[in-house]
Amino acid sequence: MAKYAKDTKVPVARTKVQVQELLVNYGIDEFFFGSSPRGDGIGFKYEGRVYKHNVPMPNPDDYRYDNQYKQAIRQRWRIFYMSLKMKLEEIQSGGMTFEDQFLAMMALPDGSTVGDFMRLPENLARLKSVEMPKLLTG
Repeated sequence: MAKYAKDTKVPVARTKVQVQELLVNYGIDEFFFGSSPRGDGIGFKYEGRVYKHNVPMPNPDDYRYDNQYKQAIRQRWRIFYMSLKMKLEEIQSGGMTFEDQFLAMMALPDGSTVGDFMRLPENLARLKSVEMPKLLTG
């Protein structure tokens, strides 16, 4: 189990409000929260492009007690909030671009993301069949 926020008492609803405030503070005013049996997630629009981020939910069968499961859900949302905050801070500081931080989450016309596309077996096979650039130059 992750260490960050493992004992958080912040309710998921409060974390979602904080995520919403964070997005608005960074100029993103079109977004939604979603939930399904596959997990929770958030989508937002930035400069005309749609981005989707899944917040995978823990498996309830992995927990002996309901309160442990609920704690794991609170933790997942706190980790997501902190990750999102750090990405937006890095962008605002000029250290990285929006695309640097969120390209894998950008939605494609078929509803999948760039990250989903790159994980397709045929694309992974193509990457294995070419010589990749050296990590360090010189």
